[in-house]
Amino acid sequence: MQYAFDIGGSKIEFGVFSDDGEILLHSKTPTPKDNRDAFVAVISDVLDEADREFGVRPDIGISFAGAVDPQNGAVISANIPAIMGWSLASELSKILNRKILVENDADCFALAEALSGAAKDTQTVFAIILGTGVGGGVVVNKQFIGGKSGVRGEWGHGNDVTGTLIRSGLAPVACGCGQTGCLDAWGGARGLENIHAQISGNRLTSFDITDAWRAGDSYAARAVEIYCELVARELALMVNVLDPDCVPVGGGMASEHVIIAQIDALVRKRVLGRYDAPLVVPGAYAGDGGLRGAAMLHSATNYRLHEAGK
Repeated sequence: MQYAFDIGGSKIEFGVFSDDGEILLHSKTPTPKDNRDAFVAVISDVLDEADREFGVRPDIGISFAGAVDPQNGAVISANIPAIMGWSLASELSKILNRKILVENDADCFALAEALSGAAKDTQTVFAIILGTGVGGGVVVNKQFIGGKSGVRGEWGHGNDVTGTLIRSGLAPVACGCGQTGCLDAWGGARGLENIHAQISGNRLTSFDITDAWRAGDSYAARAVEIYCELVARELALMVNVLDPDCVPVGGGMASEHVIIAQIDALVRKRVLGRYDAPLVVPGAYAGDGGLRGAAMLHSATNYRLHEAGK
């Protein structure tokens, strides 16, 4: 039995998994973003209740939206100020008196897909998140790759899609990271909404846009076309750099299988390598990959651990 948390800026998800991957318990609690004591209390209360229900006290894996400094274990979490700069794994381990491993949510999603999901039995996995924004995680030979800063696979920032935007008649917007032109502002569901709003003058949800696209609406069709082009251009570069065997997609956009197939076709057309079969595919765990991957942290072997003091 494995306990796992998936911690984001809006909610803390908790899951109890059997050894064969069946989820036995799943709960969601609002995240106390600004109060560390309240944050710890939520986690402690959830664990106490699960311990009583299942009569066990397993170690804990945590997936969270941010990075972990490999030098001191401090987390980089802009969405949860209460734990920014805190050595989450080591400090929670002391408070709760059990072993805790912490990894980025996209990396946890990549691990889940590599171990038993869409990328099972492959060597190099670049898993991407197309949700509120854009994220990514890398697993090679079922191991997390190392790095100096702890930030890796983040292909939504530091690029500049301004040229593609201008050619498409769109005005660039500032990214949440402070830069202008990042794919993160355009490659997620909010990005599709921004594209549609600029070309149609009408702001719809991403669900309404894809519904209108399937119904043949011209504005929605153009928005989806631009969206796929933006994502595919940046993703093709990552494929050329990493040469992955599989690119599983998580996040809300992963449910749009036809859009993912269009992105896949555009990527395979642009890259230098030959990929005869689909490369960019909906993840098997697109909806709960972070949580599921967190549950696998203690059982997975030969990967880079972010434990206190390492």
